[in-house]
Amino acid sequence: MGAQLLKNVYLFKDFTAAEVDQLNELAQVETFNIGDEIFAEGDAAVSLFLIKYGSVRIRRSGQSDGVDIAQLGTGSHFGEMSFLDGEPRSTTIIAAEKSEIVKIDFSALRAYFEKHPAVAVKFYRSLSNFLCGRLRLTTMDLSFSREKNIRHF
Repeated sequence: MGAQLLKNVYLFKDFTAAEVDQLNELAQVETFNIGDEIFAEGDAAVSLFLIKYGSVRIRRSGQSDGVDIAQLGTGSHFGEMSFLDGEPRSTTIIAAEKSEIVKIDFSALRAYFEKHPAVAVKFYRSLSNFLCGRLRLTTMDLSFSREKNIRHF
């Protein structure tokens, strides 16, 4: 699959080369064409995903056709929130171009972490920092939006 890709992903940046090699054994690569749905909002979540190459659109259902809320490219990851909370998918992910996507099954990842708790600590620390960063951006976006709406009155 490519241990180098994993090492370059923020979630696994603190892993040793041996830990990355072990994680790499859990990974599977799938190819998606433009417009292919990788998963849909509301689906049961069973895997974490990394973009080996290509890009995906993150879409949230709305009252009409929905809205694209972000686009991710090579080296990005998605689907990690459900690993923590077990909730269904909160968005739909669609290939924006032909893409190779690495899939790591949640149950295999959990089993690996149970056998290697020190590695789990590294992963959860990186995931916590990543999600904190995302929450900070969301808070800034909401603050900006609120200020903009108040100015219109």
